[in-house]
Amino acid sequence: MAASRAMTTVLDTATSTCTPETVQRKHVFDIRGYSQHKLLGPNTYISSGPFAVGGYDWNIRYFPGGYLKPKYVSVYLELLTASARVRASCDLSIVNQRTGVASLVSRTPPMVFSSDLTRFAPSTAKFKKRSKLEASGFVQGDRLVIECVVTVFMYPTVVRTTPEVEPPSDLHRDLAKLYESKAGADVGFVVRGQQGFSAHLTVLAMRSPVFMAHLRNGRMGFSGCFTINHMQPEVFEALLYYIYMDSLPAMPDMDADRKREITMDLLEAADRFAIQRLKLICESALSKTLEANTVVTTLTLAEKHHCQKLREDCLEFIASSVDQMK
Repeated sequence: MAASRAMTTVLDTATSTCTPETVQRKHVFDIRGYSQHKLLGPNTYISSGPFAVGGYDWNIRYFPGGYLKPKYVSVYLELLTASARVRASCDLSIVNQRTGVASLVSRTPPMVFSSDLTRFAPSTAKFKKRSKLEASGFVQGDRLVIECVVTVFMYPTVVRTTPEVEPPSDLHRDLAKLYESKAGADVGFVVRGQQGFSAHLTVLAMRSPVFMAHLRNGRMGFSGCFTINHMQPEVFEALLYYIYMDSLPAMPDMDADRKREITMDLLEAADRFAIQRLKLICESALSKTLEANTVVTTLTLAEKHHCQKLREDCLEFIASSVDQMK
């Protein structure tokens, strides 16, 4: 008798593949005056000009004195686009100026950047030990060239047949109440001898990498008090207002000249405390109010704090004024 043979059913197979689209772009940050930038000290940075990749704006933050690591130079990729959430990766390299060849220093795998504390690419505080960097030959002619390759992963958009209605956020109202009531405030400030400024450690740290660094280093303790002598009280009040409200105070009782002075001082404060959006807002406000008697002072401020767009607007204003005089 022949052995029975099991019957095998062969099924048709269909395979579908979903491959995310990627957009990649390289940005070169040419840092001139390396020796002068090195004098800025720790936790102070200079920014590259903004550049677009995949429909989002980015820039590079370079800390010549290191960020929390004073023996190193620190480099971070930052997402500038507000209210954005994007998956991206980046490669950070330094360029040999003689050969033009880039040497990879840090590779950040794909991660989600969003417009909060996760807008920075991590693990680059120890970008390069300063002594090794200067001995390596990558600093030539008092210049350092950093190359950043950003890859943005673009996913297909899912179209809902029945869109979900999401209630509007009321977080700004809660922060406004917190700002006005000062309930639970755990740190105080004395600004040029004036007392009465108080805030919440977690809110400050959430909004400013500099305050976050102070908190991590234990410089801001509960019931602590800071003394600030480099800033006018009304400027510091405007800074606190922005930190909680995400907008500038109205300042209705000030004339145009005084508003401009406050805005210039606020730009300096934003740069000092690494609050990038506030810095951009101040830049825009100053660009809109340029006058013949203020443009030189504004240009000096823009160059001091590496405000590329404001600097360009000042130079364009000066050039147009000269043309009108011909």
